[in-house]
Amino acid sequence: MTIEIVPFSSEHVGDAAALFSATVRSLREHLPALSATFADPTETERRLLGMQGFAAVEGGHLVGYLTSRFPIQRFRRTDRVGAYVPEWGHGVLHTDIAAVYTALHRHASRTWADAGCEVHAITLLENGPAAIDAWFRAGFGMLLVDAVRPMEPIDAPPPLGVTIRTATTADVAALVALDVEHCLHYAASPVCMVPPAAYDESAWAAFLARPLNTAWLAENGEGQVGFVRFDREFDGSALTEDGNGVFITGAFVRPDHRRRGISAALLDAGLRHYAAAGLRSCALDFEAVNPDAAAFWPRYFTPVCASLMRIPEVVQ
Repeated sequence: MTIEIVPFSSEHVGDAAALFSATVRSLREHLPALSATFADPTETERRLLGMQGFAAVEGGHLVGYLTSRFPIQRFRRTDRVGAYVPEWGHGVLHTDIAAVYTALHRHASRTWADAGCEVHAITLLENGPAAIDAWFRAGFGMLLVDAVRPMEPIDAPPPLGVTIRTATTADVAALVALDVEHCLHYAASPVCMVPPAAYDESAWAAFLARPLNTAWLAENGEGQVGFVRFDREFDGSALTEDGNGVFITGAFVRPDHRRRGISAALLDAGLRHYAAAGLRSCALDFEAVNPDAAAFWPRYFTPVCASLMRIPEVVQ
């Protein structure tokens, strides 16, 4: 049979949501720390209503779909206009995954180009290697990885001479100094990203005042040398969001103090704190283009999804 590509509409929402939820249930079999929110099609259905995109139909049955948000101004803090396909915004149920994604992408990319989108991005589940390969072959490169772990200690005591403790409002000046360094390192090679804005003193004070938020400081005789920030407000993939979890929104150890176990000790302290508070999971996203982050976080977290991006050389 021939695969037909048609505009995505409300008649496709139910089947598309069922497709994505089945994939999530399969993923949760190997990763129980992952939230069950998307295991039920209801949440995906809610998000897909009104989305623009395309459906792949074969023999009257949905075999794939690709929906996106566009145009997005100042995509990823740049001056570029972007199009983004969220993790729940696509899926394929077919023996030839690459062929279906290729056909969907051909139609979607034309729509994105017509809308002036200078960046095309998609988030893919890690348990779909064939899909990831298909998008790599379409010219997309990996940028971010979302990961999750159960709220269990990792047994990483601080190195000799280093103390790990929770930060208080008396530490906001030290936190600002560390956070400025933390954000600036994104712009340096080899990461080469537009850096996020560092928290100022008022932002740090407000963060620490919110229930269950914490920042953990590492210090030695020289002063504060690193921090990890745990936030109850999630800032990553919708798939990792958990009402009974916490999200790491910042982590940094000064370069001359790295590879001594300080980052692991900071992480361990936070995990122990939230385990005692009864939370079940911890999530984060990290830059695949940051060698230090890409080497450290997968030791303790299981990747859930990866975000890929392409910047076309010509936008017509």
